[in-house]
Amino acid sequence: MFIDTKYCITNTKQMRLSDQPIFIVGCERSGTTILRLMLNEHSRIALPPQTKFSRKVYKRRLLFGNLVIKKNRKKIIQWMLERKNNTKLVDLKLDDKVLEKIWNKCTSLGAIIASVFQQYSLARNKPRWGDKRPYYIRYITQLFRLYPDAQIIHVVRDGHDCLASLKRMPWWKKNAIFSMLNWRHAVRIGSNAANVYKDQFMEIRYEDLIKEPESQLEQICEFLNESYEPEMINFHLNAQQNIPEYKKPWHYKTSKPLTATFIGQWRKELSKSETQILEWCAQKELMQWNYPITKIYFINPIILVRYFIEYTRFYGIVGLERIIDRFIDLIYSHPISYKQNN
Repeated sequence: MFIDTKYCITNTKQMRLSDQPIFIVGCERSGTTILRLMLNEHSRIALPPQTKFSRKVYKRRLLFGNLVIKKNRKKIIQWMLERKNNTKLVDLKLDDKVLEKIWNKCTSLGAIIASVFQQYSLARNKPRWGDKRPYYIRYITQLFRLYPDAQIIHVVRDGHDCLASLKRMPWWKKNAIFSMLNWRHAVRIGSNAANVYKDQFMEIRYEDLIKEPESQLEQICEFLNESYEPEMINFHLNAQQNIPEYKKPWHYKTSKPLTATFIGQWRKELSKSETQILEWCAQKELMQWNYPITKIYFINPIILVRYFIEYTRFYGIVGLERIIDRFIDLIYSHPISYKQNN
């Protein structure tokens, strides 16, 4: 059955999709999944499991060209369907035929991407749609280009615990110093975005969400212009069905009631040198969010050399991504926003 991208008929009532998509961002292992599951329990919000297609499509916008042209739409549709496993689009369990019909009517890059998240929400009879991916923190400006009315929630977790958690992840192949720089970079971008976008950008502490879920969710719902619903705290009851099977090994805590047991676990897992270098390079950011730091008297010169090598590498990658993205922007003058759909 064809489902329109703006409306869904439920019984005898017509439901209209919201024009304020919700996005959850942050450094990896900051608690973005828990917040997604919480919001998913809201009667009006549906956020899908994490996928990879959005950024991949955006980076390849030159390849697809002007989507007002039918043959270019065919090109992007073919790309999306052929790579649905690689981009994790398959995890959303949406009907390919329905998506293809919708995509054939989309004339902007944002409309193509947004239609996937919208269909996920419509399938659950909920008007609020959006996405969760930590990596989006690097692309806040691009998110607002695609979704001008977006509401973004940035989850900040203690950099110590983020680092300790990332070290345990089988999919995280970066070294400890790269991970530290990644956390600091995310926090800096978040602070800047909070100043620039103000009413459309909210920052929360993971630790506060775990220790005081009701008050934090009330604030989040107020930010989203939604009523608070107590069921959101019981997200763990439905967590198993909302997380893909292959991701459950590192999201096993989400199927249990909230506990602060794991807060501060870094004290058992990080080495003294890892703690020192993190607190040295991200002292300002840790203090800004009231995370513990100790006075540092000495750092091994060999570790400092490694740090500056990794620093050069990290910001080299970040800088190159920005240069390429801005260069593409100069060439790609076609519709971007999902609202520019004809």
